[in-house]
Amino acid sequence: MKSHRVVLRRKSLTFVAWSFALLLMLIGSIALASLADGVDADALGVAAVCLVSASFILRAGRARIVLADVNVLVINPVFTYAIPCRAVREVREEHTLIIVTNGEGDISSAAFGSSLIDHFVRSTERASDEVARHVRAFRGRAAGGVVRRMTRAWVADACGLAALVCAVAAVWAGSS
Repeated sequence: MKSHRVVLRRKSLTFVAWSFALLLMLIGSIALASLADGVDADALGVAAVCLVSASFILRAGRARIVLADVNVLVINPVFTYAIPCRAVREVREEHTLIIVTNGEGDISSAAFGSSLIDHFVRSTERASDEVARHVRAFRGRAAGGVVRRMTRAWVADACGLAALVCAVAAVWAGSS
């Protein structure tokens, strides 16, 4: 049986997030390269701020919805929700895409938050219709409840860890 998997995301958000994150990582790298002349707490601080900002931007830019066989995966910056189609009561659009479940409450998708551009292109409305079609098609085939877990974002987490190292080194360099 062929696996059914559709990824819904705003491509513009992904492009903008990666562009800004790469720019911030470049600025942070330049700040770290200036350490060749000696330890400078300010350069380490700049690198830490750039890297932690890149981490947040990458987490937000990777938000998406995956329609995978009998589940709807809502991948938000911090948590990922695996929602069986049977557990979905309603899919609606109120400035963001909201999936109402049977007992777990409302789950909002960060991938389709309100924006000025969305007012004209209606990407949230189209995504809501696509999720609703998927849920209707696979409603009777899934069992179980909603599962919430931490979202994995390896590049964002690596930037966050590097920012933490730079911040600790900046504090250490500033106190000596």
